[in-house]
Amino acid sequence: MSPDSIPLVEDIPFDVSPSTRSLLVEILSQLATVKDEVAELREENRQLREEVDALKDNLRTLGVWTAPQKVEDLWEWVEDLDKTRTKTRTSTANAATEERQNHVKALLLKAEHHRLTIKDIAPRLGVTRQQTWNIIKDMERRRMVNVINDPHHRQRKLVELHQQIGTPSTY
Repeated sequence: MSPDSIPLVEDIPFDVSPSTRSLLVEILSQLATVKDEVAELREENRQLREEVDALKDNLRTLGVWTAPQKVEDLWEWVEDLDKTRTKTRTSTANAATEERQNHVKALLLKAEHHRLTIKDIAPRLGVTRQQTWNIIKDMERRRMVNVINDPHHRQRKLVELHQQIGTPSTY
């Protein structure tokens, strides 16, 4: 019997108990099933590798794909791909943020005294209050708006447009 072959049911000694024998028979049948599945998977992998090689050949003939010569070249290619994806995501996010900031500016320009609370801004932007706070904090860092205490409420903050001369109002 070779080391990678599965023993047969006939190889089970007769002096084992019937329960052990039935358990061994079940294990051997499952091992045979697994061995067949592994053989099928190996064949599928071989076919897939052949298909991939054929596709690579087609791409090479079209001049679209060249295989990296070294592993370092492959990693460099992967890093470039990641950078491209990150730039695309960042530019999309920046455009959305800028659009929301412009919307906030327009809302503040229309508001009385050019001041609004986060509670007033959030539903008009269609985002949560937390997301609105993040947008306002970013705008405050860029000196586009000021966040001031509301004199009529202990905890509430007001968002106002940053004055052209750069000084916050004293409301």
